[in-house]
Amino acid sequence: MSKQLPRGIRNNNPGNLEWGQPWQGLVPREQANDPRFCVFKAPAWGIRAIARTLITYYDKHRINTVRAAITRWAPPSENNTEAYVQQVARALGVGANAPVNFHDYEIMRPLAEAIIRHENGAGPLKTLNTWYDAQTIDEGLRLAGVVKPAKSALLTPQGAAAGTATAAAGTAAVVEIVQSITPAVQQVQTVSTATDGLPTWLRVTLIVLTLVAAAAGAYALYQKRKEVQSVQP
Repeated sequence: MSKQLPRGIRNNNPGNLEWGQPWQGLVPREQANDPRFCVFKAPAWGIRAIARTLITYYDKHRINTVRAAITRWAPPSENNTEAYVQQVARALGVGANAPVNFHDYEIMRPLAEAIIRHENGAGPLKTLNTWYDAQTIDEGLRLAGVVKPAKSALLTPQGAAAGTATAAAGTAAVVEIVQSITPAVQQVQTVSTATDGLPTWLRVTLIVLTLVAAAAGAYALYQKRKEVQSVQP
């Protein structure tokens, strides 16, 4: 890779993390050509290291704001930390002191990309980080355990419409079935009244038979509706 590229990009280490941690995906230090900063085998491993560092801040050190994270990442003794903080906060669309969850993909993605952009300057792409495409960023986050949430089909306009149509069809079916068994229920009431003088066991038997007949009719109607729906496009 061209030496004209920023050091972090050349090293596949866009967060410019220094040697010390036994990161996954490292080039063995004795084979690396950088005595200070880690060299990774591929950009995704360097992006993973950024994400895992931030997650450690969050889990171990209770750091949950952009200001606290960037101040630890790039202390004022070596950096213009305030400018760094403001650039990252703008990328996230949150206040520098607003609490955020570094395990959340929607937070980690722009946070990692803003760090890459600040650490390496402007690159050739139109992505937020300007150096890596979306697939590379997502692969690095996936390796760190931060995964883009899947969208439910019901969240799309088409899925919502289909869900509404299905619910409407189901409601219509229930109404029709209820309407179909209403006469049967009325018949049960008539049978119960007409058999007041009969033995209890005989009254119960007649009522049960009437209910069974009503249930059979409702089931037949339900099956018929299913068959009609199954042939519709």
